[in-house]
Amino acid sequence: DVAKSSISLWLRDFPLTKDEKRYLKSRRDKNISRGRIKAGAVLHSRRLERDKLLLEETRIEFRQNLHHPLYLVGISLYWAEGTKRSNVFAFTNSDSDMINVMLSWIEKFWSVPRKDIGVRLFSHKLYAHERCEEQWSKEIAIPLSNFKKTIYKPTGLLVKKRPEYKGCLRVELGKTTNLRKMLFLQRMLLEY
Repeated sequence: DVAKSSISLWLRDFPLTKDEKRYLKSRRDKNISRGRIKAGAVLHSRRLERDKLLLEETRIEFRQNLHHPLYLVGISLYWAEGTKRSNVFAFTNSDSDMINVMLSWIEKFWSVPRKDIGVRLFSHKLYAHERCEEQWSKEIAIPLSNFKKTIYKPTGLLVKKRPEYKGCLRVELGKTTNLRKMLFLQRMLLEY
């Protein structure tokens, strides 16, 4: 009938054999593994609950907007040009009109203003001096401050094949729920 803390205090200077140390380490490792497994199961369960609620919310949204042409176009565009395997909503294209359609979709149906949308430009090293970010900023009405660092790809070419090309722009929304919601919408569009 003694507290563990007292026993620990009394025996702290008592030497342990190699076998005892190994045994204590294996017990600690097993407990850590069990804890990780439990935590993983809890997190998985929570995600399933969140997905269930998000799926219901998305179903309602889909039914409400089904007959709006822009709604179906936006889902289809994302299906064709959006990321599916990353953890964020990201849509990439080199056509500023298509980017503007997707931005309009995000504004109208998800109520995210352009000033809150991040973008990243992917271009070839040949175009680095042309300040393509400024042209994109004007064409899509997103401030330069929302542009993340441009990624320049090396190229073996010394001459531009397409002088009017200004790179590919990726529209990024940070929340994972946006991506999950879009993937649900794609399934619903397919079922429809």
